[in-house]
Amino acid sequence: MAAEATEPRGLPADRQTAGSAAPPAGPPARRPTAGVDSALRLGAGRVRLWAAGLFAMGVVAIIGAPFNHWHDWGALWAAGATAGGPDLVDAGRHVAWQTAHGVSEAFFAYPPAAAWLFWPFAQMPVDVSFWVQAMLMVGCLAVAGLVAARVYGLTPELAVLAALAWAPSTASIVTGQNAPFALLLAMVAIWALATDRPWVAGLAVGVLWYKPTLALGFVVLFLVRGRWRELAVAVAAGGVAFLLSVAAAGGDWGWLGTWLNGAQTWLPADAAKNADKAISLPGLLGRLPVAWFVPALGGVALAVAAIPGLRRAGIVEAASAACLIGLAAGPRAWGYEAALAFPFVCWALAGGVGEPWRTRVVVAAYVGSLFWLFSFATQISSVAVIVLAAAAWWIWRWRPAGWRAAPEVPPAT
Repeated sequence: MAAEATEPRGLPADRQTAGSAAPPAGPPARRPTAGVDSALRLGAGRVRLWAAGLFAMGVVAIIGAPFNHWHDWGALWAAGATAGGPDLVDAGRHVAWQTAHGVSEAFFAYPPAAAWLFWPFAQMPVDVSFWVQAMLMVGCLAVAGLVAARVYGLTPELAVLAALAWAPSTASIVTGQNAPFALLLAMVAIWALATDRPWVAGLAVGVLWYKPTLALGFVVLFLVRGRWRELAVAVAAGGVAFLLSVAAAGGDWGWLGTWLNGAQTWLPADAAKNADKAISLPGLLGRLPVAWFVPALGGVALAVAAIPGLRRAGIVEAASAACLIGLAAGPRAWGYEAALAFPFVCWALAGGVGEPWRTRVVVAAYVGSLFWLFSFATQISSVAVIVLAAAAWWIWRWRPAGWRAAPEVPPAT
């Protein structure tokens, strides 16, 4: 029987936790292994300059927010303002409320419980709250970088610069979205898995239910790896989210049916309008003249193909890839949600990809992802190409032994 694989070759032995008999009870003491002067073949000064430049280019478009009705933020602000009443879940009433209050009209596509996250912002004017939320999202990126430094053995400087320079994350800030918060939750979950804190991992994924499509990768990972405690906590958190949704819907226990009716009316049109921003395989297949089940089968097939890697890779690598696979195989994923590809980037920076390809692919991904701004012209987002190519490569890396001439993982002795 083959032994379970460890973390990427070249990483310190104390980080090779997969398959060990007794996972460490706390964060292992380790010295940073990759910094701005050593992770890439660019030199420390150039890494800092490029990171600052990419962050600046990523956020400069935020100056257009006031002229674009605060992008997506108005819809989220309206959800917070209507939380706890009958105007949140019913699509007709919600849009009527938005029209009456002069904010962008949109169906609230999150579970109603998520509206409570936006309630504090709704106590401020929509314009003020947009800037407050943007600053909080930058803070989430910085903290996610610090957690990543601990998990992957990166220096804090490199990890924070890498987090701020990742274009999908800055795209979320610019458009009034909240993917950096989801990224922070994902990083906490990965840290908890790496340090054997099942309750923390399950709770982090449970909070990630506020946007269920982003939690699916972790749920699959828990199932594949038999992480039943983490899964139980995440499921219990889902139950709490249901009850919070009842409260958010003004005490309506039948909110799910009302929400589904609104989703059936609004989401297909929204998907067609934003087709160029889709990054998942089902999202791209859905643009073709094919039967409705073809995109769903494509996503399922991609997820199934990833199971060997999710089962055999070290837990940090597997969890990082689960975030990536969740984006690539998910039913609905937009470019800014590829903020959750950042853990996979960190895994590559920490030695998951060897040189000279590490520098080549990381630089190409960072520069290429910035071209999401032109997806309206290209009709396919550059982020979609990056996410799907990375997912395909990782699946091929962990392809079954029968597909290759020699196994990559030596047999157990």
